[in-house]
Amino acid sequence: MLNPVNASARPTDMNQIPKWNEEHSHIVDYASAQAALADYLLQANYQGYRPDRRKVLAVRRGDRTVTLRNAGTPLRQEVYYLVEGELFPVEGTTRLSEGQTPVELAGELLGELYSQLCIWVAYDFTKGSLAGFRKSFDNPLIVEGSPYPNPLSVTRNRDIKEGINPQFFQPDPVPKYVPQEAFRPDLSLEEINEFIAEVVRKDFRNTLPEGSNPPIWDEPLVGIASAHDPLFKRFQDPEVVGPGHRLPEEWLPGAQSIISFFLPYSKEILFSYKKESRYSSLEYASGKWNGSKFLNVVRRALIRFVREQGGEGVAPNIDPRYDSDGMLPFWSERHTAFAAGVGTFGLHQGLITVKGVYGRLGSVITTLRLTPTERSYTDVYEYCLYAHDGSCYACIDRCPSRAITDAGKLPGMCTKHGNGEHFKEWEYGSCGHCSTFVPCSRRIPVRSKA
Repeated sequence: MLNPVNASARPTDMNQIPKWNEEHSHIVDYASAQAALADYLLQANYQGYRPDRRKVLAVRRGDRTVTLRNAGTPLRQEVYYLVEGELFPVEGTTRLSEGQTPVELAGELLGELYSQLCIWVAYDFTKGSLAGFRKSFDNPLIVEGSPYPNPLSVTRNRDIKEGINPQFFQPDPVPKYVPQEAFRPDLSLEEINEFIAEVVRKDFRNTLPEGSNPPIWDEPLVGIASAHDPLFKRFQDPEVVGPGHRLPEEWLPGAQSIISFFLPYSKEILFSYKKESRYSSLEYASGKWNGSKFLNVVRRALIRFVREQGGEGVAPNIDPRYDSDGMLPFWSERHTAFAAGVGTFGLHQGLITVKGVYGRLGSVITTLRLTPTERSYTDVYEYCLYAHDGSCYACIDRCPSRAITDAGKLPGMCTKHGNGEHFKEWEYGSCGHCSTFVPCSRRIPVRSKA
């Protein structure tokens, strides 16, 4: 749960999302977007209204121009948005009125859609959580965490186990969340899991643009947290995430639940990794970059899904209000997943789930009332063999930049692994050593019976 990150340096990137009131034209080229949309409207309304769910608007990273395409194998450095169902979820939106031209309707629709499209494109092309407000919250920050002056002053009621570095911070056990009252949920966990699984199985964007174009992600793992769980206040403590971590109701007034999902990497990406190499495989580096765009596909699909069920939804990590204090986020996917019963932390600070640590997390806050997933653990590091008895050093030994020690993960060291230079021509750079060839890669590691 400890988040030992000190990021005074604020990264810069050509794809940084601008302030909310800045001009968006360098994010998406307006003229080409209008022309591509008008072309779609012309085709969809030719000889009667026949909307085509194969059609996508494709945005190029380099010049941010937009073209109309059929959904197919993704190309490198492009993002895609389905016209029907995603850009325009309300059926019939793209129907021309009598006497209306495609260019006229394209102008009307884009007038309403353009800002939203720019937000989506900016997050899809941004490699990290970059500093600087995009859009302010309506209300001042609510801070309800414990008023600890600093992490080192926190009193812990348990002894350090033999074989574990005394400097490795292990918080006191976390209480299980018990709902205040029984209720009939608006949706079952099974319905939500099946919806996400269907997106993972069928959406063409879950495809690596290189090689034989294998899938990036495998079947999901889903958990539910209550928006009223006291843990979200605990996340504001300085030794957890920090006071800048916003509460669920700040993101969405009337918030009741949080849907957290974990997508494990596919076996094709897993087996592409070479144990002896200092660098990640190209498939992994690409999967991390292009897989991040697919996480946003799932987030947006979940928002539409909860709205279809009569609720509202917000995905903080693609919301224009999302930001970070250095590298301390306003919303942590890892901590949210911990609250939702998805998994516990490891020495490497990744989240270990029943499907392992080798994957990525996402979440959506909703006004729907959902049954919280029971947390089968109370220890923040319950699935970590090192935290259990000091028996596992695998992620320490695997880390090429020595970012992981037996006292925890060192802030800022991960970026020194050299992947960015190694894959410079591909414009990739992510390392996955600490989540590969370790006991927790694809499962909860088995503890020794001794």
